[in-house]
Amino acid sequence: MIRTLILASALMWTTSAGAQTLYSATNFIHGADVKEIAMAEWEIVATGAAEQTGARILIAAGDEELKSAPKNAVRYGSKTYKFPSGEIRVLTFTKANGGVLHQITNETTLMVLKGSAEVGVAGVPTKIAAGDVVSYPSGVLRSIKRKNEDTTIVLWTVGSTEKAPKSIVVRGKDLKESAPQAPAKPGSSTTFGKRYTFEGNSVRHNRVKGPGKSNPALPRRDVLVYVASGSGKLTVGDETKAMTAGDAAREEGFKSTNWEIDGELVFIAIDAVAVAPKGPAEAPKAN
Repeated sequence: MIRTLILASALMWTTSAGAQTLYSATNFIHGADVKEIAMAEWEIVATGAAEQTGARILIAAGDEELKSAPKNAVRYGSKTYKFPSGEIRVLTFTKANGGVLHQITNETTLMVLKGSAEVGVAGVPTKIAAGDVVSYPSGVLRSIKRKNEDTTIVLWTVGSTEKAPKSIVVRGKDLKESAPQAPAKPGSSTTFGKRYTFEGNSVRHNRVKGPGKSNPALPRRDVLVYVASGSGKLTVGDETKAMTAGDAAREEGFKSTNWEIDGELVFIAIDAVAVAPKGPAEAPKAN
């Protein structure tokens, strides 16, 4: 079955290809345990007096559906990490398979990890490159004309503290990585960070250098984390797991969290604003 992408919900990814419709029962999801779904999208233009005229994006998911996709379809891999308070989706596009093409549906934020693309920002087609973040993207995510390249995009579906947040692009090149105020204490790791701030939320890009442990933090709401590179151990409450590039986690609201790093690890994170647990009245603020 080939589907027309006009409106979609999180349940859209329920296909015979084995998409993940249930969220994780744990705070940790290892990338090796997440099936990458083979996807294809292509654009058609309908003309005449029909009800659906103009350009549309069609989508196929899974090996069976991809058999019906045309040769000019853009093919890519999709991994989805579902948590109770939101989801992370990682799309991997290659130049050899047609570049970038993806209809934005329920995704609220995206970050370009590698490569480049174009997407709607407040309805205006906008070029974005590695390190850029878009809050409330719209339209179609596609390759920049005459710049087709391998591209990796991380997308989140989370809430906002604002009722009607504005769509905006935050350029990574415009942000300086913050340096620690003091040298790390013996046994402590060092964290360097960039914060992409926009209405109702923010994305944090943190680089943690070991060896040692990071200072404990106590988030006041859930935080969804994706490991971009490196490896280490993450503790959330009384649960500790080894994490490496391609893994994801939920730092659960009002549970102490910290990293233990031997070398260097880079992670990106966003608040899962849709669920803000009520902590104890005496709960301290997050670091």
